Amino acid sequence: MEALALLRPVCDTLDSLGVAACVLDEHDRTLTWNRSFLRFFPEHGGHIYSGEPYEANLRRFFEARTPGLPMAQLAQRVTDALARHRAQHRALAFDHRGRRLRVGSLPLPGIGRIRIWTEHAMPVLGGPVDPGRTELGLFDHLPDAVMVTTEDGLIAWVNETFVHAYGLPDREAAVGQRFEVLYAEVWSDKPDRHRYREGSAALVDRLRHIGAPFELPLPMDRWVRIVGQAGPEGRGIYAHVDITELKRNERRLMEAEQRTKASEAALQHKSTLLEAMLARMEQGVMMVNADHVVEVCNPRAIELLGLPPDLMASHPRFQDVLEYQWSTDEFRDTSEDLKAFVRAGGILDIPQIYDRARPDGRIIEVRSVPLEGGGVLRTYTDVSDRRRREDSIRQLAQRDDLTDLLNRASFRERLAGLLPVTAEDGFALHFIDLDHFKPVNDRHGHVVGDRVLAALADRLRGLARDGDTVARLGGDEFAVLQMGVRRADHALGLAHRIVSMLSQPLVVDRIMVQVGASVGVALAPHAGGDVETLIRHADDAMYAAKASRRGTVRIHGHDGAAAVPAAGDQP
Repeated sequence: MEALALLRPVCDTLDSLGVAACVLDEHDRTLTWNRSFLRFFPEHGGHIYSGEPYEANLRRFFEARTPGLPMAQLAQRVTDALARHRAQHRALAFDHRGRRLRVGSLPLPGIGRIRIWTEHAMPVLGGPVDPGRTELGLFDHLPDAVMVTTEDGLIAWVNETFVHAYGLPDREAAVGQRFEVLYAEVWSDKPDRHRYREGSAALVDRLRHIGAPFELPLPMDRWVRIVGQAGPEGRGIYAHVDITELKRNERRLMEAEQRTKASEAALQHKSTLLEAMLARMEQGVMMVNADHVVEVCNPRAIELLGLPPDLMASHPRFQDVLEYQWSTDEFRDTSEDLKAFVRAGGILDIPQIYDRARPDGRIIEVRSVPLEGGGVLRTYTDVSDRRRREDSIRQLAQRDDLTDLLNRASFRERLAGLLPVTAEDGFALHFIDLDHFKPVNDRHGHVVGDRVLAALADRLRGLARDGDTVARLGGDEFAVLQMGVRRADHALGLAHRIVSMLSQPLVVDRIMVQVGASVGVALAPHAGGDVETLIRHADDAMYAAKASRRGTVRIHGHDGAAAVPAAGDQP
């Protein structure tokens, strides 16, 4: 963000005035801060990071300010502080760690807010320092760490920035120690011990020569440059300047230089490998740059899309590719939504995946990933076989294994898909229950019974018209969806034919078998406007038919019954 880049020098300038600053984005996430911020609020040292929610920052502040605060009270204080931050329009004052601070919060259009703290009371120096030496107080407000030593090399005083930089609990933890010992303690439980050994070796030599600056590594990939100056009464005054960002920039420059010096042969080798991989991939690959020019199009993409090799070798504009495809009627089997997308340019700035049917019958899966800086990387995969397998599996899941009719679940989905319906487009739901089927199973066994069910399913299929749906609901129950039914007599005619056809004798394994059927009918929309109501009414009508006389038909909401008894049926 350009605006944020301009704000960082502003924060550094405020630092030189002893003013703390912290910039937050529109979502209250930390963007940048200065050293004075960490001097005023050392509890954030080693914890705050770019992108940290301000809520976490506040939680840490209150935990340090009031140790042992119950969780509910802590949460409420954080909530209240967030609300104040978002609504603040004037400076507020508060005390923290012995300082009197004033804080202002200003909106930054397009960025978020900046919070600024100033100190309005000089803290009293602690530790074994002569109170008369008030000049040390000046060091306490520098953004750099400062250490004062006695003539025999012991630490006599450090400022707050030093306490934070070396992770000390307070000033007194440093006073009376040699810096070499304190440096060893800082590294005592940290990894990268080889960096400590390098720093320790430099430290022993350089501390003897006050005034010669040297650099020292610290844990967590931090660095300081130490500059010494002889003070009065044999004291030494050392500034520990944080050069972490400088060292990181040096490392980045070195790494960039090493990458730049990489051999041309290695780059050529990688290019050759990439070209070989693209040429042999099962997937088609196309890369379009920010100017909408096709930079890469491998042979598989040319083959899958039916594109002219000469056109693609010329690195055409992506629009030229689309125009060629329009000219060959490439999108004739494509949905209207997808056609509209192609007409609009065919490139989005978000990831995208869709299937597209080609004129040759193949199904191509298209995946697009936007590239940083503009453009898109697109892959093309022939998924025709996979889609056929998925369709077969889906069809198997929808079918009854024995009769190859729709099963109960698929039938309900089909019924739900027809609703709601008007009287002009009405339909009839026929529930069919076989009569006298159980004795067939009991007498001849389930193998014969299953073959009888399969044969009766074929008869029902023969009775259904195009557009009608036949299903086995389970056991000896079947159903038919009869489309285009506006009057009850239309449904009654099919129901009578069902009873008559299923009552005809049939021979299975040289055994003559005869069953019958009772049919209950519910007419949509008159018998109900939802799946459950229609099924319940058709089921009720079917049981009413069986109760009145087997081999009959009942229509829900109609008092009469039409009897079509099969041979041998009894009332």
